[in-house]
Amino acid sequence: MSTPPASPSLTRAIAVGNRISVAAARSEASYIAELERIVGLAVPHLAPGRPNLIVLTEVLGLPAALVGARGWPTRRARTTQTALTLLGAAYLPRIRRIQRMWPGVSPARALLLARADALYRPFAEMLSRLANEHHTHIVATTLAPRVRRSTDPHEIAAWGRHGAPAVYVPEGSEVYNAALLFGPDGALLGRINKVFLTKGEIEMLDLTPGRLEDVQVIATAAGRLGIAISLDAFTSEYLRHLASQRAEIVVQPDANDQAWAAPSLTHEWQPAEWLNSTLGSIQPEYPSLRYNICAMQTGNFFDIVFDGQSSITSRDAPAPRIDPRDAAERLDPVQTYIGVAEHWHTVEDKPLVGGFLALAPWVAPDPALSDPLLTLAERRERLMEIGRTLLPSGSRANAYRESVIWADLDLSD
Repeated sequence: MSTPPASPSLTRAIAVGNRISVAAARSEASYIAELERIVGLAVPHLAPGRPNLIVLTEVLGLPAALVGARGWPTRRARTTQTALTLLGAAYLPRIRRIQRMWPGVSPARALLLARADALYRPFAEMLSRLANEHHTHIVATTLAPRVRRSTDPHEIAAWGRHGAPAVYVPEGSEVYNAALLFGPDGALLGRINKVFLTKGEIEMLDLTPGRLEDVQVIATAAGRLGIAISLDAFTSEYLRHLASQRAEIVVQPDANDQAWAAPSLTHEWQPAEWLNSTLGSIQPEYPSLRYNICAMQTGNFFDIVFDGQSSITSRDAPAPRIDPRDAAERLDPVQTYIGVAEHWHTVEDKPLVGGFLALAPWVAPDPALSDPLLTLAERRERLMEIGRTLLPSGSRANAYRESVIWADLDLSD
């Protein structure tokens, strides 16, 4: 058994929150160029002489399902359901073959299997090349079954792109929300399948939940990484599992499919709920977990809204200052998410320790910065007014910000 790498004293962590682009999927070449552009946002902030870790977003590989001439009608759709229907029609022969191979597979799952090579190959191969080129670790997610690489012309014709030198073939009927971690030499260091799925992942996409017992902390030159895709980072069972393996950094690729400046499905304010992951994952009850890196996708994907603020948090960072004019309901708005009044776990009903090392701005600053006498309710209402303009039907539809943030994580004992 090999000895895991020793923890570095400093790791440069970089989170890139890109805006999802349907237009970038007009061809495989344009999709690959988009991946290169997104990683390129992080490159100026790589630190020489120490390990670097670039965290990209959840479902970064999703637009690749729309690539090519057969995806052209899909890229013009207005709703996700229409897009799925059009894409399914374009690949109907392959879907029917998949359903004969694996009887009982749903149409949504069969469509993802039909596009397995498109969802996996350009994503994995390009990120591997970029990790090697820039000598950095890279984490991001796509939707994918277990796959094997094949150069068999018959399998390329059945599963892949005409004229391609190789294809990635599904090894089973399961499809996961999968995070891939590439090392500085481009090698695939690990794959983690999301365990706790959202309602949309289950009902719309029919994804397969990963098994918690299969989740492994990955020891790297950048530290001991516990990858927790979105909802996994909110879930105490998952976090205890990472802590039991002595993870140091919670790596949280994310794509929040709700408006950011709005109530969530379970709380009165979405950003306040998000603290349950980005701070909640590094609380003292998980002794080894010290840092969280959350890269949040933004943008309207048909009628689905992705929005949020990427962040890097530390258990040892000081909490935001309390405004002495209204200590009961206002934190310093520069040091926390928009519209947040306190660092409080909304499920476990307790205060959260720690704070932000880096935080991406939202499309507009918190109104408290310009008008400190506003009440919390007034702050949130102004933010919601802005948020509504970003929605697919809004006057500033899709005018979300992209972001890149970075911080040095001290992993010395």
